[in-house]
Amino acid sequence: MCETERNLRFLPTIFEHAAFLIGRTPSEASLNSELMKKAHVEAHCLYRPDSVTVGIDVYNIEAEALGCKVSFFKDSSVPGIADHPLDLDGDPKKLEYSRTLGRIQLVIESAAAVKKDLEGDSDVSVGVCGPFSILMELAGYERAVEMMADEESKAKAFLDALALFQIKYCSDILAKGLGVVVFESWASPPLVSPEIYRIFGLPPEKRLLKFLRQSGLKSRPLVIGGDTSAILDDMLGSGATLVVSDYSAPLPLFARKAKKRGLKLRANIDPRLIHKGEGFEGRINEIKEHAEGFPDLIAGTGVIPYDTPPENLLIAKKMLARNAYGL
Repeated sequence: MCETERNLRFLPTIFEHAAFLIGRTPSEASLNSELMKKAHVEAHCLYRPDSVTVGIDVYNIEAEALGCKVSFFKDSSVPGIADHPLDLDGDPKKLEYSRTLGRIQLVIESAAAVKKDLEGDSDVSVGVCGPFSILMELAGYERAVEMMADEESKAKAFLDALALFQIKYCSDILAKGLGVVVFESWASPPLVSPEIYRIFGLPPEKRLLKFLRQSGLKSRPLVIGGDTSAILDDMLGSGATLVVSDYSAPLPLFARKAKKRGLKLRANIDPRLIHKGEGFEGRINEIKEHAEGFPDLIAGTGVIPYDTPPENLLIAKKMLARNAYGL
């Protein structure tokens, strides 16, 4: 037996914080392809994460492309959805994809430019939303949930259309040699019940992930924040190759089940603690403990706040370094 140094893989979620690193607001970086590229290249050079997911206001892109207005700001606020214009009596088939809609082309071009700049130094992906989360933004939470309760077939028709929209969007992403990370934030309990997720959220999500698998994409992360214990088995069976154990979820349960299924698990550190610069050592030690014997456990974070001092994130990364023993 000889000692070899091994570090946990580290995947902090860096969106608006990337803009901070180049002295720009989130809105500025979200509206300019060159600034978005520059921000993510700077974040990579500083933190050296194991992969890069490009985007600033990732959760807005598809909803904006399909008609939602997005509010942009002159301060450090993150752009946000300002209305929910979906006509529930309209034809779902009218939710047609085009790369010219909204900022879709800008995001794809930015990610492709990041990939070119990094010259193979890191995997580069685009963050996309799951169909369920897009519907929530288009219709608004209350209207979407009411439709699911009262008009199941209509809700499923909209979700089918949005799944097709995302398949076409992801086709354009894959054509640039980029990866895809699926964010399904609106599926997190208690925002919706596990039953609603299983009936409405999971089927279009599985359809999208199946397409990614059939397209040859080996890494298919599914990111749902919060304590997702109640839907963990569904997430593990979705077709994703990586799921998330957020900082509020029971890591032992997630690690045991993910390891049994042969899937990767990203264990998140609370980004608010990293922003403060204290209180995250206990979580890091927990992650390191569960990583023993589970090489597919990856350390991550929730979305890092805009003005997080870079030294705080670098300290967290340094604390994650560990020694392992192997032959």
